[in-house]
Formats: sequence, C-alpha cells, structure tokens
Amino acid sequence: MRPTVLQPTAGSVAMRGRGRRIAAACLGAAVLLLAACQAQPEFRPLTSEAPPPPTFVTVPTDPGCEAARAGYALGRPVAQPLLEELLARTGSGSVRTSAAGEPPPAPADPKRLNLDVDAQGRITAARCG
Repeated sequence: MRPTVLQPTAGSVAMRGRGRRIAAACLGAAVLLLAACQAQPEFRPLTSEAPPPPTFVTVPTDPGCEAARAGYALGRPVAQPLLEELLARTGSGSVRTSAAGEPPPAPADPKRLNLDVDAQGRITAARCG
C-alpha cells in the first residue's frame, strides 16, 4: 500500500493568500490607529514677542545678622542675659521679640534679629529682618 500524499489544491493556496492579505490589512489598520493617537507638537515660532530670559540678582551678604547662630536658643525662655548673648553671637544690632505667627515688622531692618515667642515665653523661631 502506498502512502497518501496530500497535494495542495487551488482552493487551499488561494486561502493562504487571502489570510495573508487579511493579516496585512489588520496590521495596516493598527499602524494607522496608532499614528492617529500621537499628539502633534504645538507650533511655536520664535518671535520678538517671547518674554526675555530671567535675570539673576546676586544679593550682597551682610554679616550684620546671622540668624543660624541663634539655633541654640530655640525652646529656651526669653531672658535679658539670653538676649544679650544672642546679640553677641549673631552679630545683629538689635533684637525684637514677637508672638509666634505675628507678621514681621513694617520697617524691615536686615541687622535686627527677630525672635518668635510662644505663649509660655519660649523662643520658637529666629530670623533676621
């Protein structure tokens, strides 16, 4: 008995060709959908209407008040000897105490040390100005 060899028929060859065409059409549709989803960049011409670049200002450092040196006094009660020591350590010209959360004084003085004091009379913050 001879083995049966299957020969491709005209219909099966045509089916393979049709399947490839369908796959190619699906792939093309997918590519078009993905291309349609991409956002187009906004055209922004360079004109003289563009704002100028920012300028940077160097603030001169005045060694008149260094509030960072008052950190040791945070949490301590306000007393005259402590205020005198703060004046000496920070290099400030004067000291002002105010209730915590109160706005800074109207005439700002960069050489003045401002101390925020809580209801118990303890220093909660120190800053210059």
